[in-house]
Amino acid sequence: MGKHIKILLVDGNEVFRQGLRYLLDSEKDMEVVGDCGTAESAFSRLETLSPDIILMDIHMPGIDGVQATWKLKRDGLSYDGDVIVLAESADYLLGALAAGAAGYLLRDSNPEELSQAIRQVYQNGHSAEQSDCFVEQVELVVPLAADAARLQRFARQVETVLQASILQTVGSREQGTAITVSTGRVPLADVAERLCHIPDLEKVEELPSARGFGRFLGRFRVPRRETTVPTARFRATFKETSIAAERFAVASN
Repeated sequence: MGKHIKILLVDGNEVFRQGLRYLLDSEKDMEVVGDCGTAESAFSRLETLSPDIILMDIHMPGIDGVQATWKLKRDGLSYDGDVIVLAESADYLLGALAAGAAGYLLRDSNPEELSQAIRQVYQNGHSAEQSDCFVEQVELVVPLAADAARLQRFARQVETVLQASILQTVGSREQGTAITVSTGRVPLADVAERLCHIPDLEKVEELPSARGFGRFLGRFRVPRRETTVPTARFRATFKETSIAAERFAVASN
């Protein structure tokens, strides 16, 4: 297999950045086309390098990772590839995803997790770009009080039980955190039943029309796919304890 995933590294730590370059260049299907210490430098090289994926540090001199992602995906630059944000903790998850990041990883993730995440993001975007078929979209609304680590785990669980791709996540709103997923492999009628298989959930209930909420989501651009109003909406309520979810996560890995 040729090297077809072009990656741009943007990280303020030169030692860490060079380590990533060595690691990713050793993958048979990945090529690091450039590395930058600041977001401003990355912006100036986008047209020349044309990366498929930007691996972005959350903390950098000048524009930070969330602000840079917002500028790339929402405001002005209209970058057509994907951004994966790297951070020391899950504290910035909601901000990164709301800014348009396609992925979020901890900096201490092992090499296998990193390469797997890059491939998954690339494949999701590549499939969406080439597909002309209609894919149903479902919106899951979860409590505002849910912490970032739990939301990240829940998103992975949703992808597993629905065999779905996360299209966008928008949080920190009065309605809670909204996760929009594609359901190309699971019939719409089976979504609620599949979600009930997630041990961390207390209950799943279908909500009325998606139209009012969809107007808000319409302001956000889903990478490589035109935003549409979700076909159905569900409210997912977490259990008080997360022990069941932690067991589920271990079994899924």
